[in-house]
Amino acid sequence: MPSRRLTASLFLSVLFTVGWQAGADAASPVALPTVPAATAAAPDDTVNEFLPEDRSIGDCISAAPRPGCGSKSQGGWHQYLVLIALVAGLGVIGWRIVAGVRTNQPS
Repeated sequence: MPSRRLTASLFLSVLFTVGWQAGADAASPVALPTVPAATAAAPDDTVNEFLPEDRSIGDCISAAPRPGCGSKSQGGWHQYLVLIALVAGLGVIGWRIVAGVRTNQPS
């Protein structure tokens, strides 16, 4: 019985909170934030170092990108480290499966 009371009280508190906030939002006018005017220069966070600037974006973003779409920032030792970690993880999983099968086989 206490779990039903707890569930009912949680449901009513959420319902009350959502209803109260919806009523408060409808009753009070809200000032919308202003958007600054666009600047001529692109911000630094929109520049993608993995895509070349002299090629079309449609040529480089696909399942099979065309030659010359990569950059020196792609790949490297980080990518090889991830590959080694994945292969090692799959090896551990395979080893545990083989060990489990061998211990559960009747002699």
